[in-house]
Amino acid sequence: MTAKKDIENRLEELGQAIGTDESLVENVMSRIKAKPIAESNRIERRFTMSRLMKLAAAAVIIIIVLVGTTFWPSGNSENKKWWLGSSVAWGQEVLAALDTIKGVSCREQTIWIGHDGSRHTSSTWDIFYVSDNSYRRDIYDGNTLREIQWYVPDGNDMIQTGARFDLECYCALRHKGSFGNRDPVDRMRFYVQVLGRTKDKRLLGEKLIEDHNCVGFEISASEYGDNPEEWRDRIWFDVETKLPVCIEKHGRPVTEHPEMTFTTIQDQFDYSPELPADTFIPYIPEGFINAHPDEIDAARQRKQGAER
Repeated sequence: MTAKKDIENRLEELGQAIGTDESLVENVMSRIKAKPIAESNRIERRFTMSRLMKLAAAAVIIIIVLVGTTFWPSGNSENKKWWLGSSVAWGQEVLAALDTIKGVSCREQTIWIGHDGSRHTSSTWDIFYVSDNSYRRDIYDGNTLREIQWYVPDGNDMIQTGARFDLECYCALRHKGSFGNRDPVDRMRFYVQVLGRTKDKRLLGEKLIEDHNCVGFEISASEYGDNPEEWRDRIWFDVETKLPVCIEKHGRPVTEHPEMTFTTIQDQFDYSPELPADTFIPYIPEGFINAHPDEIDAARQRKQGAER
Protein backbone atom coordinates (compact mmCIF):
# COMPACT_ATOMS: atom_id res chain seq x y z
CA MET A 1 0.00 0.00 0.00
CA THR A 2 1.31 3.51 -0.84
CA ALA A 3 1.97 6.04 1.92
CA LYS A 4 -0.77 8.27 0.50
CA LYS A 5 -3.34 5.48 0.54
CA ASP A 6 -2.34 4.49 4.05
CA ILE A 7 -2.86 8.07 5.28
CA GLU A 8 -6.24 8.22 3.52
CA ASN A 9 -7.35 5.03 5.26
CA ARG A 10 -6.14 6.28 8.63
CA LEU A 11 -7.96 9.60 8.15
CA GLU A 12 -11.14 7.70 7.26
CA GLU A 13 -10.80 5.58 10.39
CA LEU A 14 -10.21 8.69 12.49
CA GLY A 15 -13.27 10.36 11.00
CA GLN A 16 -15.43 7.31 11.78
CA ALA A 17 -14.13 7.29 15.33
CA ILE A 18 -14.98 10.97 15.84
CA GLY A 19 -18.38 10.75 14.14
CA THR A 20 -20.30 13.96 14.80
CA ASP A 21 -18.41 14.70 18.04
CA GLU A 22 -16.77 18.07 17.40
CA SER A 23 -15.38 18.22 20.95
CA LEU A 24 -12.61 15.72 20.18
CA VAL A 25 -11.19 17.89 17.41
CA GLU A 26 -11.60 21.03 19.53
CA ASN A 27 -9.78 19.38 22.44
CA VAL A 28 -6.88 18.34 20.22
CA MET A 29 -6.62 21.83 18.73
CA SER A 30 -6.69 23.37 22.22
CA ARG A 31 -3.84 21.16 23.38
CA ILE A 32 -1.82 21.98 20.27
CA LYS A 33 -2.39 25.71 20.82
CA ALA A 34 -1.03 25.35 24.34
CA LYS A 35 2.24 23.82 23.06
CA PRO A 36 5.04 26.27 22.15
CA ILE A 37 5.63 24.70 18.78
CA ALA A 38 6.00 27.15 15.97
CA GLU A 39 5.46 24.51 13.30
CA SER A 40 2.05 23.55 14.61
CA ASN A 41 0.93 27.20 14.84
CA ARG A 42 2.01 27.81 11.27
CA ILE A 43 0.10 24.77 10.03
CA GLU A 44 -3.01 25.63 12.04
CA ARG A 45 -3.37 29.04 10.41
CA ARG A 46 -3.46 27.41 6.97
CA PHE A 47 -6.75 25.63 7.62
CA THR A 48 -10.27 26.99 7.67
CA MET A 49 -12.61 26.21 10.55
CA SER A 50 -14.89 23.85 8.62
CA ARG A 51 -15.27 20.46 10.32
CA LEU A 52 -13.47 18.64 7.51
CA MET A 53 -10.56 21.07 7.59
CA LYS A 54 -10.36 20.88 11.39
CA LEU A 55 -10.24 17.11 11.17
CA ALA A 56 -7.44 17.26 8.61
CA ALA A 57 -5.59 19.87 10.66
CA ALA A 58 -5.80 17.77 13.80
CA ALA A 59 -4.60 14.70 11.92
CA VAL A 60 -1.63 16.43 10.30
CA ILE A 61 -0.61 18.20 13.51
CA ILE A 62 -0.80 14.95 15.46
CA ILE A 63 1.49 13.33 12.90
CA ILE A 64 4.03 16.15 13.22
CA VAL A 65 3.89 16.59 17.01
CA LEU A 66 3.55 12.97 18.00
CA VAL A 67 5.89 11.30 15.50
CA GLY A 68 6.53 7.71 16.44
CA THR A 69 3.19 7.28 18.24
CA THR A 70 0.59 4.97 16.69
CA PHE A 71 -1.94 6.80 14.52
CA TRP A 72 -4.70 4.26 15.28
CA PRO A 73 -7.55 6.09 17.13
CA SER A 74 -7.79 5.39 20.84
CA GLY A 75 -10.55 3.28 22.38
CA ASN A 76 -11.20 2.62 26.04
CA SER A 77 -13.75 1.27 28.50
CA GLU A 78 -15.43 4.66 28.78
CA ASN A 79 -16.31 5.18 25.13
CA LYS A 80 -16.88 1.41 24.60
CA LYS A 81 -15.01 1.60 21.30
CA TRP A 82 -12.44 -1.08 22.11
CA TRP A 83 -11.73 -1.68 18.41
CA LEU A 84 -10.09 1.74 18.19
CA GLY A 85 -7.42 0.66 20.64
CA SER A 86 -4.48 -1.63 20.01
CA SER A 87 -5.53 -4.48 17.73
CA VAL A 88 -2.91 -6.64 19.42
CA ALA A 89 -4.53 -6.03 22.82
CA TRP A 90 -8.16 -6.62 21.86
CA GLY A 91 -7.08 -9.44 19.55
CA GLN A 92 -5.76 -11.31 22.57
CA GLU A 93 -9.11 -10.81 24.29
CA VAL A 94 -10.98 -12.20 21.28
CA LEU A 95 -8.65 -15.20 21.08
CA ALA A 96 -9.18 -15.85 24.78
CA ALA A 97 -12.96 -15.76 24.25
CA LEU A 98 -12.68 -18.17 21.31
CA ASP A 99 -10.65 -20.57 23.45
CA THR A 100 -13.62 -20.96 25.79
CA ILE A 101 -15.94 -22.15 23.02
CA LYS A 102 -16.84 -25.83 23.25
CA GLY A 103 -19.23 -25.86 20.32
CA VAL A 104 -20.44 -23.57 17.54
CA SER A 105 -22.74 -23.71 14.56
CA CYS A 106 -23.02 -21.35 11.61
CA ARG A 107 -24.36 -21.02 8.07
CA GLU A 108 -22.25 -20.68 4.94
CA GLN A 109 -23.59 -19.49 1.61
CA THR A 110 -22.19 -18.33 -1.72
CA ILE A 111 -23.17 -15.25 -3.73
CA TRP A 112 -22.30 -15.06 -7.43
CA ILE A 113 -21.36 -11.59 -8.71
CA GLY A 114 -21.89 -10.87 -12.41
CA HIS A 115 -19.75 -8.58 -14.56
CA ASP A 116 -22.49 -5.95 -14.25
CA GLY A 117 -22.51 -6.17 -10.46
CA SER A 118 -25.65 -8.29 -10.30
CA ARG A 119 -25.86 -10.68 -7.34
CA HIS A 120 -27.29 -14.18 -7.23
CA THR A 121 -27.37 -16.24 -4.05
CA SER A 122 -26.63 -19.92 -4.67
CA SER A 123 -29.44 -22.33 -3.82
CA THR A 124 -26.82 -24.63 -2.25
CA TRP A 125 -25.81 -23.67 1.29
CA ASP A 126 -24.31 -25.31 4.36
CA ILE A 127 -24.68 -25.48 8.11
CA PHE A 128 -21.57 -26.30 10.14
CA TYR A 129 -21.58 -27.91 13.57
CA VAL A 130 -18.20 -27.83 15.29
CA SER A 131 -16.96 -29.24 18.60
CA ASP A 132 -13.44 -29.07 20.03
CA ASN A 133 -12.30 -32.01 17.87
CA SER A 134 -15.06 -32.93 15.39
CA TYR A 135 -17.05 -31.23 12.71
CA ARG A 136 -20.20 -31.85 10.69
CA ARG A 137 -21.41 -30.20 7.51
CA ASP A 138 -25.05 -30.32 6.41
CA ILE A 139 -25.48 -29.39 2.74
CA TYR A 140 -28.84 -28.12 1.49
CA ASP A 141 -30.32 -27.56 -1.95
CA GLY A 142 -32.94 -24.95 -1.24
CA ASN A 143 -34.86 -26.30 1.75
CA THR A 144 -33.93 -29.93 1.07
CA LEU A 145 -31.11 -31.63 2.97
CA ARG A 146 -28.98 -33.19 0.25
CA GLU A 147 -25.95 -34.45 2.11
CA ILE A 148 -24.28 -34.77 5.52
CA GLN A 149 -20.52 -34.98 5.99
CA TRP A 150 -18.96 -35.98 9.31
CA TYR A 151 -15.30 -35.31 10.12
CA VAL A 152 -14.14 -37.31 13.13
CA PRO A 153 -10.55 -37.63 14.43
CA ASP A 154 -8.69 -40.90 14.05
CA GLY A 155 -5.20 -40.65 15.49
CA ASN A 156 -3.49 -37.76 13.71
CA ASP A 157 -5.90 -37.92 10.78
CA MET A 158 -9.58 -37.25 10.13
CA ILE A 159 -12.15 -39.70 8.78
CA GLN A 160 -14.72 -38.07 6.51
CA THR A 161 -17.97 -39.99 6.18
CA GLY A 162 -20.58 -38.69 3.79
CA ALA A 163 -24.18 -39.69 3.08
CA ARG A 164 -25.95 -38.44 -0.07
CA PHE A 165 -29.70 -38.63 0.40
CA ASP A 166 -30.52 -37.78 -3.21
CA LEU A 167 -28.24 -40.51 -4.58
CA GLU A 168 -28.82 -42.97 -1.70
CA CYS A 169 -25.12 -43.68 -1.24
CA TYR A 170 -22.36 -43.20 1.29
CA CYS A 171 -18.55 -43.31 1.42
CA ALA A 172 -15.68 -42.76 3.83
CA LEU A 173 -12.35 -41.05 3.18
CA ARG A 174 -9.24 -40.51 5.30
CA HIS A 175 -7.65 -37.06 5.41
CA LYS A 176 -4.18 -36.32 6.69
CA GLY A 177 -4.10 -33.76 9.45
CA SER A 178 -7.05 -31.86 10.87
CA PHE A 179 -9.97 -30.00 9.33
CA GLY A 180 -8.71 -26.59 10.45
CA ASN A 181 -9.17 -24.95 7.05
CA ARG A 182 -12.90 -25.67 7.31
CA ASP A 183 -13.26 -25.05 11.05
CA PRO A 184 -14.98 -21.65 11.47
CA VAL A 185 -13.44 -21.16 14.93
CA ASP A 186 -9.93 -21.73 13.56
CA ARG A 187 -10.77 -19.36 10.73
CA MET A 188 -11.76 -16.73 13.29
CA ARG A 189 -8.51 -17.20 15.17
CA PHE A 190 -6.63 -16.84 11.91
CA TYR A 191 -8.31 -13.56 10.96
CA VAL A 192 -7.83 -12.08 14.42
CA GLN A 193 -4.13 -12.90 14.23
CA VAL A 194 -3.87 -11.29 10.78
CA LEU A 195 -5.68 -8.16 12.02
CA GLY A 196 -3.23 -7.94 14.88
CA ARG A 197 -0.11 -7.97 12.75
CA THR A 198 -1.11 -6.10 9.58
CA LYS A 199 -1.22 -2.35 9.06
CA ASP A 200 -3.18 -2.77 5.83
CA LYS A 201 -6.63 -3.05 7.38
CA ARG A 202 -9.65 -0.83 6.83
CA LEU A 203 -12.13 -0.03 9.55
CA LEU A 204 -15.64 -0.51 8.14
CA GLY A 205 -17.39 1.18 11.03
CA GLU A 206 -20.43 -0.01 12.94
CA LYS A 207 -23.38 -1.94 11.52
CA LEU A 208 -26.41 -3.86 12.77
CA ILE A 209 -26.21 -7.55 11.74
CA GLU A 210 -28.74 -10.14 12.91
CA ASP A 211 -29.79 -7.81 15.75
CA HIS A 212 -26.16 -7.51 16.89
CA ASN A 213 -24.35 -4.19 17.05
CA CYS A 214 -21.17 -4.97 15.12
CA VAL A 215 -17.92 -3.37 14.03
CA GLY A 216 -16.13 -4.57 10.91
CA PHE A 217 -12.65 -4.70 9.44
CA GLU A 218 -11.48 -5.41 5.89
CA ILE A 219 -8.11 -6.82 4.84
CA SER A 220 -6.62 -7.96 1.57
CA ALA A 221 -6.12 -11.70 1.16
CA SER A 222 -2.63 -10.79 -0.03
CA GLU A 223 -1.82 -10.43 3.66
CA TYR A 224 -1.71 -14.21 3.84
CA GLY A 225 -0.59 -16.69 1.20
CA ASP A 226 0.08 -15.88 -2.45
CA ASN A 227 -3.25 -14.16 -3.08
CA PRO A 228 -4.16 -11.18 -5.29
CA GLU A 229 -4.59 -7.77 -3.72
CA GLU A 230 -8.18 -7.51 -4.99
CA TRP A 231 -9.32 -10.48 -2.93
CA ARG A 232 -10.88 -8.81 0.11
CA ASP A 233 -11.93 -10.38 3.41
CA ARG A 234 -14.22 -8.82 5.99
CA ILE A 235 -14.93 -9.86 9.56
CA TRP A 236 -17.61 -8.33 11.75
CA PHE A 237 -17.39 -8.52 15.56
CA ASP A 238 -20.16 -8.20 18.13
CA VAL A 239 -19.43 -4.95 19.98
CA GLU A 240 -20.44 -6.44 23.33
CA THR A 241 -19.05 -9.99 23.22
CA LYS A 242 -16.19 -9.28 20.77
CA LEU A 243 -17.03 -12.57 19.04
CA PRO A 244 -17.34 -12.72 15.24
CA VAL A 245 -20.84 -12.40 13.81
CA CYS A 246 -20.07 -12.55 10.09
CA ILE A 247 -17.06 -13.53 7.95
CA GLU A 248 -17.00 -12.56 4.26
CA LYS A 249 -14.57 -13.46 1.48
CA HIS A 250 -15.01 -11.25 -1.61
CA GLY A 251 -13.66 -11.18 -5.16
CA ARG A 252 -12.84 -14.84 -5.70
CA PRO A 253 -12.79 -15.91 -9.37
CA VAL A 254 -15.33 -18.32 -10.83
CA THR A 255 -13.73 -21.21 -12.71
CA GLU A 256 -14.46 -21.05 -16.47
CA HIS A 257 -16.27 -17.70 -15.97
CA PRO A 258 -13.53 -15.06 -15.62
CA GLU A 259 -16.07 -12.28 -15.93
CA MET A 260 -17.66 -13.35 -12.63
CA THR A 261 -16.56 -13.51 -9.01
CA PHE A 262 -18.10 -15.06 -5.94
CA THR A 263 -18.43 -14.11 -2.28
CA THR A 264 -18.55 -16.64 0.56
CA ILE A 265 -20.35 -15.62 3.75
CA GLN A 266 -20.41 -17.34 7.12
CA ASP A 267 -23.06 -15.99 9.48
CA GLN A 268 -25.80 -17.00 11.93
CA PHE A 269 -23.20 -18.05 14.49
CA ASP A 270 -24.42 -19.83 17.62
CA TYR A 271 -21.67 -20.11 20.22
CA SER A 272 -23.66 -22.24 22.65
CA PRO A 273 -25.61 -24.70 20.54
CA GLU A 274 -27.35 -27.53 22.38
CA LEU A 275 -26.04 -30.32 20.15
CA PRO A 276 -27.31 -33.88 20.66
CA ALA A 277 -24.71 -36.40 21.80
CA ASP A 278 -24.83 -38.17 18.42
CA THR A 279 -24.25 -35.03 16.34
CA PHE A 280 -20.81 -36.21 15.23
CA ILE A 281 -21.60 -39.93 14.95
CA PRO A 282 -22.17 -40.91 11.29
CA TYR A 283 -25.39 -42.72 10.48
CA ILE A 284 -26.21 -44.43 7.19
CA PRO A 285 -29.87 -44.99 6.22
CA GLU A 286 -30.83 -48.54 5.43
CA GLY A 287 -30.48 -49.47 1.76
CA PHE A 288 -27.77 -46.93 0.92
CA ILE A 289 -24.89 -48.38 -1.13
CA ASN A 290 -21.20 -47.87 -0.43
CA ALA A 291 -20.03 -45.79 -3.40
CA HIS A 292 -18.69 -42.33 -4.10
CA PRO A 293 -21.37 -39.86 -5.28
CA ASP A 294 -19.43 -39.23 -8.51
CA GLU A 295 -19.62 -42.94 -9.35
CA ILE A 296 -23.37 -43.04 -8.76
CA ASP A 297 -23.96 -39.90 -10.76
CA ALA A 298 -21.83 -41.17 -13.68
CA ALA A 299 -23.68 -44.50 -13.66
CA ARG A 300 -27.05 -42.72 -13.79
CA GLN A 301 -25.93 -40.59 -16.71
CA ARG A 302 -24.76 -43.66 -18.62
CA LYS A 303 -28.07 -45.36 -17.97
CA GLN A 304 -30.04 -42.33 -19.12
CA GLY A 305 -27.91 -42.14 -22.28
CA ALA A 306 -28.50 -45.81 -23.07
CA GLU A 307 -32.28 -45.43 -22.68
CA ARG A 308 -32.47 -42.60 -25.22
